[in-house]
Amino acid sequence: MSDFTVNMMPIEDVHEYEDNPRDNSRAVQKVVDSITSVGWRVPIVVDEGNVVLAGHTRLKAARVMNLTRIPVHRALAEDGEPLSEEKKKAFRIMDNKSAESSDWDDALLVKEFMSLSDSDFDLSLTGFDLDE
Repeated sequence: MSDFTVNMMPIEDVHEYEDNPRDNSRAVQKVVDSITSVGWRVPIVVDEGNVVLAGHTRLKAARVMNLTRIPVHRALAEDGEPLSEEKKKAFRIMDNKSAESSDWDDALLVKEFMSLSDSDFDLSLTGFDLDE
């Protein structure tokens, strides 16, 4: 496996993928709230041209927050060369689609929420809406 490095990069040097098929506008404020609450924990993944492969919502949140520098990981092939265009497209799709293949264990989720609730934690920071 190649090195996994994260560097701080000027936000204006990072570019959205113009054909991103995912509308993530409803999630931006939730990501802003998460970054504000626990800090930045997952870098934006870019290609060799600083075009986003994964992290469009985080990039939009950073813009809302008026951040000037953001953590970025440049994804390269094992040999250090750029990923093929096909691999870039497939990764973008898989990164978003993979979450849909997961299920919640309702009993454990309730247990986690009860623990948070008992400590008066702001449950909206979980990403769930109160009616959920």
